[in-house]
Amino acid sequence: MNPRHVLQTLADLWGRGSMRALVIGISALYLPLFLFALQDISLGGRAFEFLTTDWTRMFDRTGSFTFEPIARLTLPGLTILLSPINILIGGLISLLVGLNLAVTWIAIRQPRACRFNRSTGILASLPALLAGGACCAPAIALILGLQISSLMISVVQVLIPVSVILLLITLGLILARTNPELVE
Repeated sequence: MNPRHVLQTLADLWGRGSMRALVIGISALYLPLFLFALQDISLGGRAFEFLTTDWTRMFDRTGSFTFEPIARLTLPGLTILLSPINILIGGLISLLVGLNLAVTWIAIRQPRACRFNRSTGILASLPALLAGGACCAPAIALILGLQISSLMISVVQVLIPVSVILLLITLGLILARTNPELVE
C-alpha cells in the first residue's frame, strides 16, 4: 500500500462534488447518532434553558474516550450536552464512516474503478457500520443485564480507538486499490 497513492486517490475523489456531498451527508447523519448513543443528545426536556460550566472541565474524562460536557442546552423534547472533545471524536469517526461508505459505494457501483469485487466492497463497509457499536455497547449491556455489563464495561474502553483504527485500515486498503480516473 503506497501512502502517496492513497492520499492522492483520496484528494482526487474529494475533489469531485458528488463524492464530497456524499461524504458530508453521511457524516452529518452519523454524528448526531454517535452523540445520541453517547447520551450527549437525549430525548426529554421541558423548556428552553442553557447552562454552562468551567470550560476546563471538557478535559475531565467520563470514560477512557468520553469527556465531560461544558454546557447543556435544553429544548422542549430535547437535551443536548455540549462536550467539545466528544464532538471532535465523533466528527473524526463520522468523517471516516462517510469516507468508507462513499468509497465502498464506488466499489459496488463501479467495480472497474476498484480492484475489489462487489462482495469485498460490501465486506469492506462492515467496519464503518460496526463503528457505531463503540458507543452503543453500554446501552446494549444494560438491556442484557448485569452479567454481561461487567464484561462489556472492560471491552467498551477499547471500542472507540479500535473502530478508528479499523476504519483507517479499511479506507487505506480500498483507496490503494481504487483508480480515481475510472470513477464516473
